[in-house]
Amino acid sequence: MREVAFLLLGMLVGLLPPWFARKRRLKTHWSALRAEVVLCSERATTIFTSEPLVMAPLYRLPLLTYQVSFPILLGDGAVSEAEVRALGLFFAQVQDINRGLDNAAEMHKSDKLAKLEMEFSRNCLKARALVEAQGEEQSLYGQALAIVERKANQPWWRYADNA
Repeated sequence: MREVAFLLLGMLVGLLPPWFARKRRLKTHWSALRAEVVLCSERATTIFTSEPLVMAPLYRLPLLTYQVSFPILLGDGAVSEAEVRALGLFFAQVQDINRGLDNAAEMHKSDKLAKLEMEFSRNCLKARALVEAQGEEQSLYGQALAIVERKANQPWWRYADNA
């Protein structure tokens, strides 16, 4: 009987390191995603507030953490359906802005000033939609930040499926 108890204890002790590693990994992914959401907001705001206004800036809004960490969080079951929707809408808008910045760069290279101004105007609208609230509804940035703040600020031991 004593051997069985030691066997069970050994099995439980063997499960602890992967459990701790999973909790630490989830917290790290959420923290990295939070940093990227904030950086996207800062760069999007720069599109329509920089002085002088730069119609075809060289920078793009970052997407690397979303592309790497978000699938891991999804696969680990650490995201609810509503959270997937909110974060997906935020990063879809980021991708749209990046595509618009690429278009503006092309217009700038080909000296098509009228088209560049139109593209810049569209980029400003998209950037404002990303970071500014529309009426009573919270901005895409506000929604995404609330999710990643809540997840990243949880104590590591509280991470569980859909926590």
